[in-house]
Formats: sequence, structure tokens, C-alpha cells
Amino acid sequence: MKSFKSHKKGIEASKWIIDQIQILKLYRKINILDLASGNGRNCISLAKPNKIVTAIDRDKIKLGKYSKFKNIKTICFDLETKKKWPLKENFFDVILVVNYLFRPKIKKLIKLLKKNGYLFYETFSRGNEKYGTPKNPDFLLHDRELLNVFAKHLTVLSYFNGNVVEKKVSMKQRASFKKKTSY
Repeated sequence: MKSFKSHKKGIEASKWIIDQIQILKLYRKINILDLASGNGRNCISLAKPNKIVTAIDRDKIKLGKYSKFKNIKTICFDLETKKKWPLKENFFDVILVVNYLFRPKIKKLIKLLKKNGYLFYETFSRGNEKYGTPKNPDFLLHDRELLNVFAKHLTVLSYFNGNVVEKKVSMKQRASFKKKTSY
């Protein structure tokens, strides 16, 4: 399998995220949201013809490093603020969240998805504290938390909670969902 490198040497896109997008085989133009995009490791790998990526992060310097990419629109915004999110509801075909968790607004993601849109969520879960950061329970998912948050409104396509070995061992949850047409 190909290694997906971002613009920054040594930083690879999440193989799981890239695989999820490739499985969809969406050939039409799609709008992707990369929530808390950080260094752009995922959005840069996905910014291809017919894939328009909106990268949102609070770090203006990081966003500036990849705002020059043709298919990436950047929004500098602190997702944890009380200000209204600058994102359109029912706009995104795909939303990705990698290594980010802010529980007070997690359910807002559902309304950002178009009908039949996909949510791919991958972040650290309880047990990760023995392998490294984050150790703070505020940033670690509880067992089955992604399912508990999203399964009522989204169809569960896949779910995993366990050890992931990439460059080092970590404990993660990975879940993919599809928005129900009736929501």
C-alpha cells in the first residue's frame, strides 16, 4: 500500500482515513471537511481533482503552510470557542476527524453532513495513557463513545477500539458512519 506523505517531511496521513475515502470510490465532486486539520497531513493527501477540502484549525501558521494548495480552502477558527461555527449545515459529503476530541460540540458534526454523507472519526481512547500522550481523560474516548454519540443518527459502517501500531503503539477508536437519509 502506498504511504501518504503530507507536505511536511515525515508526517504521514492516517492510512485508515485515506483507505476509507478510497473505498467510497466517489468520482463526482465531493466536499470534505478536515476538522482540526493541524499540519494538514490528511487534507493535503486528499486534495485531488474532484475533492474540495475545507481545512479548519485555530492555528493560522499551520493553515498558511497549505493554503496554497488548489483544492484546499482554509478557515482559521477555534472550534472550542462559543462563537458560531463558520461551517454550512448539510454541506459536506465527508467529514474527517483525526486525533481531536471536544465533546461539547461533537454532535454538531451530524448537521454538517449532507444526506448520505460520511463521517470518519479516529482518535485516542482510554488506555492510551500508558503509551504516551494524551493522558488527560478529557481527551480520551470512553469505551464505545463514538458509537454512543453517533449511532442514533448515523448508520455505523465500521468500529474499532484497541491498540494501533504505527510509528508507536497507541490506543484508538476508529469509526465510520453514513448519514441516514431521514435525518
